[in-house]
Amino acid sequence: MAPCPGPERLAASPVWMASDGSARTLEVDQHPVRSAAAEGMRSRGAVGNPKRSGGSAFMLNGLLLVTVVIFGCANIISKQIAAQPLKRYSYVLTLAVQIAYLPLYWSILGILVLVGAVPLEQFRFVWQRHGSSAPGLAFFAASALGDALGDGIHAICTDHISGPLQSLANSFISIFIAILSMCVFQERYSLMQCLALLAVLSAVVLGFLPSLEGQSTNTQPAFAIIFAGSCFFYAVSFVIKELMFKRFQAWQGAPHPGGAGSSETGSGLNIFVMNAHLAVFQLPLTVLLLPLNELMKQTNGEGVVAFSKEAFTCVFVGSCGPDSNHGELAGLCVAIYVVFNVLWNLNIVLAVKHAGALATNIALKAVFPVSTVLFAYVDWPLLGQTSLSWLVWLSILILLPAIALYQYATDLQVQRARATCCWPLFAGPSSSSPPLLPSPSQ
Repeated sequence: MAPCPGPERLAASPVWMASDGSARTLEVDQHPVRSAAAEGMRSRGAVGNPKRSGGSAFMLNGLLLVTVVIFGCANIISKQIAAQPLKRYSYVLTLAVQIAYLPLYWSILGILVLVGAVPLEQFRFVWQRHGSSAPGLAFFAASALGDALGDGIHAICTDHISGPLQSLANSFISIFIAILSMCVFQERYSLMQCLALLAVLSAVVLGFLPSLEGQSTNTQPAFAIIFAGSCFFYAVSFVIKELMFKRFQAWQGAPHPGGAGSSETGSGLNIFVMNAHLAVFQLPLTVLLLPLNELMKQTNGEGVVAFSKEAFTCVFVGSCGPDSNHGELAGLCVAIYVVFNVLWNLNIVLAVKHAGALATNIALKAVFPVSTVLFAYVDWPLLGQTSLSWLVWLSILILLPAIALYQYATDLQVQRARATCCWPLFAGPSSSSPPLLPSPSQ
């Protein structure tokens, strides 16, 4: 669920939690946020960042950031392993995650409401119509549709694309977000930011070349293209979430019934308010999008109903067909993936709260290279080692400095009172731009 994000944007930007684990510091939720997607979770949407005493704070922050990387790698790897027994039934992965998140997010939100951490005015913002504009629920439904499409397509493609290339392809979310942000928010990007984004695009294309030329044995070119293109849905969801945060800030500042004198004014929309309502829409949408399997030729000519029955039989009985690799382990693998996905997203929330959004984003960026090394050099159960072209390693060497350059350029933009469209060539009013988000689901 993008969160995220991308589940679930840093420092002064959002990080989102993504249900597929692509941290779209969209959700990070990334997500991932997609989503991530994030990914990609918004730092100001989580509870505050209390100061702690020296040594204990350092140890806690360091532990949280390390576990972000560990759970992020476990999320990506467990998803690839789960696809081995599932094969053409991999859509079950996104369905299982949504079933887990709906009660989880509402349980957490209920606790936060009971302890007074979430004011009721945030629910009024979500449920009520504001003037001539649609209520927040309508925007959440649109965002959930984008996440459901992205998660569904990515889940279907899981068995047809190697894990490292999936992580690499999620960098397209950043490109799409930049384009949509310019169209929707009139965001401006400096010359340095544009060059960094161009370097990211070049790195991703370079890493995809072996697969597109048929040189990769574990990636099918058609599914690689579909996977990369579907990142657009995560970007749309990301921009809608960003729009909702902006609308909430404007709504807080305007006079409205019950809004005066709120102690939470300026605190931002709580991330669990958003994710809980997104989950309400995303679960039924995930079910309604089951025909994607038929569209992407996963049903072997069967109807969606018959295919769905076979998918559940695969998970609960272990009968997954002749192509399955140890089908009897399908249910266990799905459960392990869901557990790691949930732990990762919750860990991201805690890391943003205690260590800060910027440090968390750096940890999220480390997931991709670390998981790539693990894919390449560890003989994983059911999966084995993933053979990678030297071009993929070269793309990583280009991608990481490009991401760092983009973050540096973004920090410069924030610091300037008057930013530029193509600084330093022209001058113009300043605006902040979303941080570069690699994902998860994915």
